[in-house]
Amino acid sequence: MPETSIAVLFPGQGAFYGRALADLRDEFPEVGPVLAEIGDAARPLLGDRAVDQLFAARTPDTEQLLREAPEALQLAIYAVSTATYAVLRARGLRPNVLIGHSLGEIAALVAAGAFTPAEGAEIVCHRSIALREAGLGDAYMAAIGTDADRAQRLVDLVGDPLTGIAVENHAGQTVLSGRAETLDTIGRLAAVLKIDFARLKSPYAFHSPLLGPAAEKFAARIADIRQRPLETTVHSPIIGRAYEDGDRLTELLAGHFTARVRFGDTVRELAGTGVSVFVESGALDALSRITGRIVESPVTTVPTLLPEAGGAAVLRQALDRLAAVGAVAAGAGGSSADQLRAALLSDVPAEDFEAFWNGRGVEVRAFAREAYLTYLGAKEEEPSVGALNGSANGSLNGSANGSANGSANGVANGSVATVPTTAVDRDTLVRQLADIYAEALEYPAEVFEEATDLEAELGVDSVKQTELLVRVGNRYELPPRPSDVRPAAYNTLGKIADLIIASGGSV
Repeated sequence: MPETSIAVLFPGQGAFYGRALADLRDEFPEVGPVLAEIGDAARPLLGDRAVDQLFAARTPDTEQLLREAPEALQLAIYAVSTATYAVLRARGLRPNVLIGHSLGEIAALVAAGAFTPAEGAEIVCHRSIALREAGLGDAYMAAIGTDADRAQRLVDLVGDPLTGIAVENHAGQTVLSGRAETLDTIGRLAAVLKIDFARLKSPYAFHSPLLGPAAEKFAARIADIRQRPLETTVHSPIIGRAYEDGDRLTELLAGHFTARVRFGDTVRELAGTGVSVFVESGALDALSRITGRIVESPVTTVPTLLPEAGGAAVLRQALDRLAAVGAVAAGAGGSSADQLRAALLSDVPAEDFEAFWNGRGVEVRAFAREAYLTYLGAKEEEPSVGALNGSANGSLNGSANGSANGSANGVANGSVATVPTTAVDRDTLVRQLADIYAEALEYPAEVFEEATDLEAELGVDSVKQTELLVRVGNRYELPPRPSDVRPAAYNTLGKIADLIIASGGSV
């Protein structure tokens, strides 16, 4: 196996979607015991209602949890990261270093063996309770589309010592945290200066002086939780170095409340030491995308849990990618690339198939899932043989009567089949659009919701909206837009998704 230096990233706020825990629990046997351990530890602190979300078939989405049960959301984010790492570990992943982003540092320390999953859950619960009890007033976090120096100048211009920089992600994104009134003012200044500004989905103004009283309560609550020697290096973007066994970890975790996260500096430093693979242990791919922006030299980023095609399928694909670089055992994902190539495209060279599968495997799985569901639906209706042939059997080489058409034959000739929008559910399409708009605008993907008004809420002017609609049109192969239709008609991702579906665009 080739020598590869690997870092595992543990995300923080926003790293969740409704089926994330169920996706893991349903497909990977090692996840159930981990969630049970976390649930047993959290139940006395948060109660049954919050803990039962870990075992639901579908947990409420991030927005609903943020409004109704922020403590359950924090626990769920931690549980997803910890459970995902259990899967990676069980399949042989032995990373060189672990990196947590804000809340993710607790999961990183658990992964390193400093705390058990149950103790990590207790820390997360005490963290939430301390924040609730502190009564922090009207405050929030916001992403601003500029570097830390320029962001600091804006903060200094307003002159509020309780508001400042919380996170330095990369040159095009800094996160501010503090009082709502102050951040609202900075947002207005940013609009005048044509700098992107967006409120984040976070229940509290983390990493700001406002959390000083909560930090004291948090420290007192977790002071008696004992730590163990670290089995894997954990490099903290908050303290700016690797943790050591002589550190009092609970004190440092409490201090995180008011300290800045320098994620960009940490990733650059580790990439400079030879880390070439960054694996994101948690839901969505925010840290993978940020890492790709930070590091100039080529690195491999591997998200592990995305809602597209089911998170379990994406995690299996991630395991296949890790097997290709010798990070886990071949076939750890449940199906090796060689087996897939033999079954689907035996005449395609192994290297070409691997490149295709790494780039488009999620789409192929989504297509196969849709074809199978079409088959099941047709079977329940007991149609004629001719109807079955028209709706399911011709899916790879011809038409599925509008339900799952596409072609896999083009792969051997260097092209990849496209799957029509009708083969992808609308939520997935909105998620894809969120990623496209987030990358173009340098916003976090989580600020883009189906009904978010691009101009009124995010400040995206009509010129930029027109540019993005052209990009979307090219991406989904849409017909030309009528000249009398203005961008304002498609001012939300939901409306754009409906346009793609109505136009028969290809995903």
